[in-house]
Amino acid sequence: MRVRRMGIIPVDMPIPASLVDRTGALLVIAARTGQELATRRLAPMGLNVRLCGVLNRLAEGPVSQQELGEQLGIDRTTMVELIDELERQGAVVRRRNAADRRSYALSLTPRGRTVQKRAAKAFDDAADEFFGALKPAERDDLAVMLRRLIVKADASLAPSKGGRNPSADRQHKKSSA
Repeated sequence: MRVRRMGIIPVDMPIPASLVDRTGALLVIAARTGQELATRRLAPMGLNVRLCGVLNRLAEGPVSQQELGEQLGIDRTTMVELIDELERQGAVVRRRNAADRRSYALSLTPRGRTVQKRAAKAFDDAADEFFGALKPAERDDLAVMLRRLIVKADASLAPSKGGRNPSADRQHKKSSA
């Protein structure tokens, strides 16, 4: 074991020594590790973390393709590819939006609802595995701190995003690890 500024670090920790005291780097590594765990559980279903996020949002109800991309922070080209894949799997249907014929309204098919429930469970199981080292109160505290960081960062970015506050669009969404 080594003693560092942030406490005792196990010798076999999978983090380069140059990064163990860098909170931002640790956050990135933690997010990547959590996504890898989720991806392993979702892959047998032909899904990945982004596809799972799309399914989770669509489980809340129909939404336009453009609005979905904005809410999840996914660019238009990638969103088209994701929806095309979910259509191929029979999980999503894309229909012309009756209120705006220039856009598409997306919704889950009956098969999509079943896939979404299975995917959400797999994703939640991966999150439980990842956060297993934390006590429930620590996990709750971490969630509070992360929400606070996201809101503050989004507020700082809002002027460059045309005044929008993306965190308001993403509140209470379970689309990533």
